[in-house]
Parts: sequence; C-alpha cells; structure tokens
Amino acid sequence: MIRLSKKVEYALLSLQYMSQRKGQVCTVKEISEQYNVSFELLAKVLSALSKKGLAVSLQGVNGGFMVNRAPESISIADVIHAVEGNKTQIVECLHDTECGCYVEEKCTIRNPLQRLQKAIDSAFTSMTVQDLLASEPEFVSLDVA
Repeated sequence: MIRLSKKVEYALLSLQYMSQRKGQVCTVKEISEQYNVSFELLAKVLSALSKKGLAVSLQGVNGGFMVNRAPESISIADVIHAVEGNKTQIVECLHDTECGCYVEEKCTIRNPLQRLQKAIDSAFTSMTVQDLLASEPEFVSLDVA
C-alpha cells in the first residue's frame, strides 16, 4: 500500500499549524503537544523543512519555527521532497534504473505503473498546504489514462 511516512505527516501537520498562525513563532514542543507526536522526530522534520526553505528557524529564548512561504505556494510534493528526498516512487525500478530487476525482460507492469506514478506525482504537485487549511478539502482525481 502506498503510504506517506510519519515524517511527511508531521511536516504537513506542522506547516498547517504554522500557516494558521501567520507571523507567529511556533516551538517544536508546542506543535508536538498539539498533535501528540514525537518531539525528537518533529524536531528533525522541522529542521529539514528549514533547510529546504519551507520554514524558517529562529534561534534564541523566543526561538522556534515559522512557515517561510505562503501556504498556496507549498505543494505536497515540495514537502515530501524536503523530508524524504526523491524516494517517492511506487516501485523501485522507477526510482533506480540500476536496481537489478530480475523480471525486466518480461515485465509488463512497468509502463502502466509509470503512468500511475505520473498521476500520483501530479496530484502531489497540484495539492498545496492551503488545501489542508480548507474546511472542505478539494479532492484531486487521478487520471491514469
């Protein structure tokens, strides 16, 4: 089953939380307590978001994190790539052409799975953090044709 990692979930929750508090500094402790999630993992996630420019890290007594871009300009794909890198392929051979696939010569599923991957990538690119703030989220249809 295709699943987003806990790191991606924490990143999305954090960006949603910080976006709702425009201009306010949010601490790791505050966010981890809000969602009852691991402080240590959340700190790593927020650091990754900061390194990729999606959040700003503020040092000092009143330090913490703030969202760095408008929520409508941060795609779900941006978030996934910030915390997971480019390891978002649904099967290994779409990510690593040197994976040593033992069925490559007789494989009949790679091309259809590539179409599915493109549809998933498109959905992640078109959905933004702003969509997570909406009370009635719009659902993205996957056109695999």
